[in-house]
Amino acid sequence: MSNHYLAKWKNEKKLSGLSVKTKLSIIDQNSLTNRLMSKKNHGFSVNVLQQECKFFNKSIRNNLPYNIKGFGVYRKVILSTNYYPGIQAYTFMLIKHISGKERFLKILGERSLGTYILNTKRFKKKDTMYRKVHNMIHRISKYSYHNKNIYLNEIFPDTIEFEKISYLNARGKFVK
Repeated sequence: MSNHYLAKWKNEKKLSGLSVKTKLSIIDQNSLTNRLMSKKNHGFSVNVLQQECKFFNKSIRNNLPYNIKGFGVYRKVILSTNYYPGIQAYTFMLIKHISGKERFLKILGERSLGTYILNTKRFKKKDTMYRKVHNMIHRISKYSYHNKNIYLNEIFPDTIEFEKISYLNARGKFVK
């Protein structure tokens, strides 16, 4: 019997040296979009810096350390609110896997990826890695649904602290 909690603990060990609230904010399993929009007058917005079809190359590999080959949709955005610092997000999905609801990835524009595509009935988070680079924390995730994969790198400042977050809220799949 494998113990997947041990693997998560070893992976989260890279976040040592951060405050408890910051660590909980980073390992939070709930939707980042819902968390950012949970406060009144949140002013949530998605600023698209780059969105294009491109070949997975070294420039993308710096942000997404998976071994992927082929053309795909690459998206670079900044999620911003009135209460929290901006969070950068890089997304990549191979074009051959874009069908059904994923077709909207190409035309999302200023809308959030999490609210339109990454719902819990379809894509599940399969793998998460954490990296600490200078004063930024990278949460690199792989979401899967059948043979389709979406690769996501969210870059948080090391000072981020979500309100009303506990170990139970961070580990669970619900937001109060």
